[in-house]
Amino acid sequence: MGVATVRLPGDKAQQRAFTQQILTDLQALEYMLDEGWFEDDVVRIGAEQEMCLVDAKTFKAAPVNVELHDELSGDRPWLDLELARFNLETNLTPRLFTGDALRRMQQELDDQLAILRQAANARGVDILLAGILPTLRKFDLNLENLTPRPRYRALIDAIDAHKAGQDFEVPLKGIDELDLKHDSA
Repeated sequence: MGVATVRLPGDKAQQRAFTQQILTDLQALEYMLDEGWFEDDVVRIGAEQEMCLVDAKTFKAAPVNVELHDELSGDRPWLDLELARFNLETNLTPRLFTGDALRRMQQELDDQLAILRQAANARGVDILLAGILPTLRKFDLNLENLTPRPRYRALIDAIDAHKAGQDFEVPLKGIDELDLKHDSA
């Protein structure tokens, strides 16, 4: 997890400068890869687990990620907010990918989830380990459920600018598919 500094490019000149900076960064990365700046004699593994917060009785989205994060994150740098107020993320410690690395990752995740579940259950909320909440409703996809972080607001603003007033098209693919159109308001 890094530091999020968000500023949208305004006019075409700023957009070109932003694109040029991305290309410059990619060239620098390519140079670093070509010159062997990264270790290649060890294999490491890390992971993140995204989760949905749901009402413990109805399994509908429970938009309480900010409250849980504020309660728990002080000494838990592994916990982070996600785009929707009913999503959280945990980050597992990167480690050498040897021996019992996967078992230790599983134990770390189990420990994190126990802490999260205890705090969530006190609010009548449970945790569902899923990327897309199966009980998601169009009603849940509104700006009130956007996690109040500048980077997420900037993302919505950038999409709005690109869409020029048109609705969002949200295709959710899986065993069951859901295609919907939604305005960003």
